[in-house]
Amino acid sequence: MISLNKVDRLKPGHIASQMQTAARLGDFHALHPVSAVTKEGVGELREELVALLPQTDQLFFPRDQRSDLRVEEQVAELVREKALQLTREEVPHSISAEVDELDERAARVFLLVETESQKQILVGKRGAMVKEIGVRARPEIEAVLGRKIFLELVVKVRPKWRRDEAQLERLGL
Repeated sequence: MISLNKVDRLKPGHIASQMQTAARLGDFHALHPVSAVTKEGVGELREELVALLPQTDQLFFPRDQRSDLRVEEQVAELVREKALQLTREEVPHSISAEVDELDERAARVFLLVETESQKQILVGKRGAMVKEIGVRARPEIEAVLGRKIFLELVVKVRPKWRRDEAQLERLGL
């Protein structure tokens, strides 16, 4: 299945040409034009995705477990999510998060970017951005862990980390 987003910004003729281009990318079950802003087509896409899910009584992970990800992966993803939400278009998706240390009282998470300018954006003026990332991530991390923690965020530059196979494997990507 393939979805073409932001159709609210396109004219109908352009939507059709983009759908034709997408169709040439491969043999897909369906093509869905959608707009996350106006919600146009989102309901149909959701219905089709749900219909494609396998019918089974088997659980993918225990009911008391909120995810099949390890705790460290959940913590890293929560930090990354908040960083992306706060920076939006300023920092492209060349950002990752990696838990360096996690114990009963504290978590140290590295935010990895590829350039010094991206680091400056994530740190923000006088550390304001990285502080806000932590403020937003901490309550969700504490909910996952079931306890209060001290959250330390460290922004690091790792040039071309997205092209380094060993780095991608270490990050679980």
